[in-house]
Amino acid sequence: MRNLALTNEVISGKVYMVKLAGSEIDSFRVLTETPTHYIFSFSNDESVEVFEKAKKDIVGIYEVKEWVDTEEI
Repeated sequence: MRNLALTNEVISGKVYMVKLAGSEIDSFRVLTETPTHYIFSFSNDESVEVFEKAKKDIVGIYEVKEWVDTEEI
């Protein structure tokens, strides 16, 4: 599985599996990025939450299909 955060291949607007430091992996939409942060969104029931996370706190960003295929093995 390729870590897109390390290769700078993250595309704004796409949904990715994101591993944050100290937590489980979850799916988030990448809205945009700055030189130091990613801006993510996720849906929670009927609302949409937007948050930022420092790039140094991101363990990995992965294509959803690659992550699902790896988990099925």
